[in-house]
Amino acid sequence: MKELMDGYVGVKFKTILLGSEIDFNIDDIFSHFQKNCRLLKRHGMTPQNAGNISVRHNRGFIITASGSNLGSLQRDDIVYVQKCVIEDNLVEYMGPNLPSSETFMHSMIFQCKPALKAIIHVHDPETLDRATIELEATEEEVPYGTLALARMACDTFLKADNIIALKNHGYVAVGKDLNTAADLVRATHLKLIERRTVQ
Repeated sequence: MKELMDGYVGVKFKTILLGSEIDFNIDDIFSHFQKNCRLLKRHGMTPQNAGNISVRHNRGFIITASGSNLGSLQRDDIVYVQKCVIEDNLVEYMGPNLPSSETFMHSMIFQCKPALKAIIHVHDPETLDRATIELEATEEEVPYGTLALARMACDTFLKADNIIALKNHGYVAVGKDLNTAADLVRATHLKLIERRTVQ
């Protein structure tokens, strides 16, 4: 049974299911997702169903499913998003489960960071207080899974390199591939812990 965080109510957008099975091979992609999620779990950044990861694929992107526990990711936690229609609050997808509640945030970041291929969003309770001071951070706390959060994240990335903090929420990192984004999250986590210890 998957553990859900307090206050989690699922996705906040409408969906069109294009097929309950993804119509291409996801073996390699799932392996990369699982490997990087295990790395993040070792550093305490995958509590319950917190966080989501994605990679560009064809004209859309592959993302973890709503309610996924990244620390114990399963094959049916992988979803392909073919299209996000922001003005209709609508997501078209393939897969056995609904796409992540932060699907619009991933979609909008891919648009504002067109050269990059992967996104990792994690919760890091151990360092979040320092992250919002030392990283570019969103100006205010807004509810998860909303267009307001997606837009704020995109605006913050315009002032940042490849990692930002969502105020009172978590990190979002981007990279040329999943390994690069995960390495950036891990390095940021360790750097913030070291600075807190020194002080």
